[in-house]
Amino acid sequence: MKVFINRLILSTAIIAFIGLFPFLSWGSEYWFEFLCAFLVSIFNSCIGYYLVLLSMHESDSKFYTMVYGGMLVRMSFLIGFALFMILNNHVVAIPFFLSLMIFYVVHQWIEISGWLQEIPLRKVQVSS
Repeated sequence: MKVFINRLILSTAIIAFIGLFPFLSWGSEYWFEFLCAFLVSIFNSCIGYYLVLLSMHESDSKFYTMVYGGMLVRMSFLIGFALFMILNNHVVAIPFFLSLMIFYVVHQWIEISGWLQEIPLRKVQVSS
C-alpha cells in the first residue's frame, strides 16, 4: 500500500508541475475546484486499491463482486458528489469537471497498474 500511495503522490506532483503555468495563467481563482477534484479522485483510487487488496485471496466470485461492485458504488458516489457540488453552486462546473477527469484518469491508471503488480501474486493458475 505504501508503494501505491507514493505513486499517487508522485503522479499528482507531476500533474501539478505540468499544470503550474496554466494554473497560474488562468486558473488561480479555481483552486477550490482543483482541490475538491483531487481529493475526491485520490479518495476514490485509494478505496478501489484497498478493495482489491482486501479481496485478492478470496474466491473468484467474491473478488469480482468486490472489484466490480466497488467500482459501481465508487462511480455512483463520484457522479453524485460532482452533481451535488455543481448543482448547488459550490464549484464552477467546467474547471471542476475538467480537473476531476484529469485526476481521475491518472489516479485510475496508477490504481490499475498497482493491481496488475499485485494480482500475479494471487493463487489462481493461468492455463496456457
